[in-house]
Amino acid sequence: METPVQRIQEVTIAKTLFTDIFQGEKVNKIQLFFQSDILNKYRENDNFVIIRTDTSGRLSKKGGWSLDFGISGGEDRLIHTAVESFVQRVPKLEHEHWLAHLVSLPISANFIKGLIRPGCLDDGPIRKWE
Repeated sequence: METPVQRIQEVTIAKTLFTDIFQGEKVNKIQLFFQSDILNKYRENDNFVIIRTDTSGRLSKKGGWSLDFGISGGEDRLIHTAVESFVQRVPKLEHEHWLAHLVSLPISANFIKGLIRPGCLDDGPIRKWE
């Protein structure tokens, strides 16, 4: 089952957050989205506890780190958290696992290359977009 695209405009609190972000405020609250099966690794480990409500959850390592997340998508297929929370709370040793489950809308790989390594990219002729 494919998760439909949701327009931020249609979710009042999300619109408020992104309005602030567009004004240069709360940029650290931009959301990262992950497939919820990322949690399976932690469910299988007695050192971790996962709790939830209908739309929010928390992953905790006993005596260690924790991460709060939102739950979204049909059949709870996605979780999301703020960039700031992820960077400050999830240990670097866990990042590879999280990267394997990170999702986004379709991305232009060449555009991302230009962000990471500025320079000229051979990406076809420049033309008017009609």
